[in-house]
Amino acid sequence: MIQKRFIYNTNTKRRFWITAIVIGMLIGLGIGQMVQFQEATAEPQGDAFSELNAELDELKAKQRALQAEWQSSLLTQVVPTLADESDGVKRQFVDFLEELGSPSVPALLAMLQDPSERVRQKVADKLGNIGERERKAKRNIDAIAIGLATALNDPSNRVFREALAELDDVRPTSVASLAVVIPALTTVRTKGSSGTRSDVLDVLGRIGENLADKGESTDTIRDALIASLTDDSSKVRTNAIAELSDIRATSAETFTALINALADGSKSVRNRAEGALIELGKGGVATVTPMLADALGKSTSPVTRGHIVDVLGAIGEKGKTTEDSAEMIVQTLLMALRDSDENVRRNAADELGEMRATSPDVFPALTNALNDSSKKVRDAAQKTIRRIEKSK
Repeated sequence: MIQKRFIYNTNTKRRFWITAIVIGMLIGLGIGQMVQFQEATAEPQGDAFSELNAELDELKAKQRALQAEWQSSLLTQVVPTLADESDGVKRQFVDFLEELGSPSVPALLAMLQDPSERVRQKVADKLGNIGERERKAKRNIDAIAIGLATALNDPSNRVFREALAELDDVRPTSVASLAVVIPALTTVRTKGSSGTRSDVLDVLGRIGENLADKGESTDTIRDALIASLTDDSSKVRTNAIAELSDIRATSAETFTALINALADGSKSVRNRAEGALIELGKGGVATVTPMLADALGKSTSPVTRGHIVDVLGAIGEKGKTTEDSAEMIVQTLLMALRDSDENVRRNAADELGEMRATSPDVFPALTNALNDSSKKVRDAAQKTIRRIEKSK
């Protein structure tokens, strides 16, 4: 089969690597037959038989390791001999390497340096296929993940995108691989089109989710996502917020970035930031509430203040509030009830109703709002009074 696939002429180099591969296969086959012979000739003898089984298992493991080592070494030595071959021959060799599986990884990594863009792209694809299989089998994928991370710096956009897609499929999790993968992804988060930049954030986010699930730090990923909130593309900024929410980053740095995003020029970004603040704020009330109150007092934009009121109301209604934090939310909403913008005042009245706020200061403030110059505010205040009285 090997000869049919790869022999096209009597080229000496090609004969060499075919012979080398065949020898490697035969060596592995020979050792395997030795193991089978030992198994066939073993006879049950109580404890002695159990010991023999253990020795056979150990021999099998050594055989597999030795076979893989021979294959890896021989295949890697073949790569330089392909320098003068056509792209077609090299791509066929890459197909052959994928069939061999993990022993071919060193050879594939070496071929990531091939001059041909098409060859490098195919290598990245095959590395990803092998890596995904190895991951599902719960075997080590560090070399593959690190190789694909290195390929993110490839001058070809096609190779870069292929490596990014395969890295997402491989899903590295070990400390050794992430020490290379995360910085590599962070470096290329501004590379390529807005779609590509968004894809980079997707991969970072999925890695971050896995780290969060294991209770490990996501600070580096969080910082990269926050940095992408300044991207020129609203799509990228929106996606950065979505990933921050997915990795459950409830730090002060995250809340500051999301509050700032409430003033973004894009409505989709603002709405996504509001949703993320509500989702994350429900579990970080003590941290986010004073930050929102401060931002409300400093903001010059009625649109931003309106978003802040919405967030405060939602956290007050559904968040894990203490008595102090709940009171701070109510007092901040009462301040918003006196805002210069009628929409902010109406929002504040609505949110107080959603919270069923019972603070002594609420009823007088709402009663006063019944005389507001805006009918929308008066109606909202009246509705809230009814809701609070009904809840009592």
